[in-house]
Amino acid sequence: MPNILLSIVAILLCGLSSVSAAPIHLIDQQGREVVLQKPAERIVSTFTPANLFSLSLGLADKLVGIGGMTKNSPFINKQLVNHEASVVGSRSAGTSLETIIALNPDLVLVFGKKDGYRLADRLTSLGIASLIIQPETFEDAETVIDLLAKATGTQDKAAQIAAENLRLKNIINTGLADLPASQRLRAYYVNSSDLYRTASEEMFQHQLMTTSGVTNVAKDVPGFYPKVNVEQLLIWQPQLLIRESNDTTKVDDQLAQSLVTPLTKLPQIMLPKGSFWDMPSPMAMAGALYIAVNTYPEQFKEVDAEAEIARFYHVAFGDECLSPLKSQPKCQ
Repeated sequence: MPNILLSIVAILLCGLSSVSAAPIHLIDQQGREVVLQKPAERIVSTFTPANLFSLSLGLADKLVGIGGMTKNSPFINKQLVNHEASVVGSRSAGTSLETIIALNPDLVLVFGKKDGYRLADRLTSLGIASLIIQPETFEDAETVIDLLAKATGTQDKAAQIAAENLRLKNIINTGLADLPASQRLRAYYVNSSDLYRTASEEMFQHQLMTTSGVTNVAKDVPGFYPKVNVEQLLIWQPQLLIRESNDTTKVDDQLAQSLVTPLTKLPQIMLPKGSFWDMPSPMAMAGALYIAVNTYPEQFKEVDAEAEIARFYHVAFGDECLSPLKSQPKCQ
């Protein structure tokens, strides 16, 4: 009898081992099938949003290579302070295939544009798994987190982040529930480097605005950060400016010009520097709440937005003081 029991236990253990070793089948955002033999342990992220999604899932120690905005981001640097991650380039400067290969990654996260497609094809030809991700909307961002979580065995953390984003979204929707459409403000989105560059309906920033309960006056202008002129801007008669932060004073200088004097009298909401709220990221819903609360303070007078956002950062990144607002006493 003991021998029979030992045989049964051995069979069960073998079964469990085979289950845990089952390949992971993924379909990336370009429709490519990607198969991993086990959860990825060595990850290369080639652009900023992918860095942020990886860090939100607690993968700092698995990021052997990183691209995009790294050296100039206190937020990302703080997350990686105790971890070695080689810089593999950026979308603007180019990504180093040689550096990626030398890092011997299990998985490379690639941006879904032409250069990214070429990089993914090259990596595939070399036997290196890559996921093409293209987060352009809040829904896309959810898909990215799900994909990355399945690839790395971090589904529990992904579920926590999803729950927090839903909580923030519900706060926004509740606050806006009794606000008539006629009372929703017309807003103009200002690119960090040029007053006359704005967000079209094709861009994530448009969705950020609509989620926040404001109407994007430039939604019908095609293109990515399309250029508009003074006449068009004044015809739209925006009631609010939503601005990206930047170290330069160009936008302030442009606003000081006499032609756009009426705009200087409008309320302005400045997205905090380094918040990554103006791009598809795991923390973008916090940006939507920030805009909504500052646009409609009466609708959200019972909401402590800073505390709600701090709670999100505690869950997603393990530290409420990583919130760009940082006004809590313990964060001073």
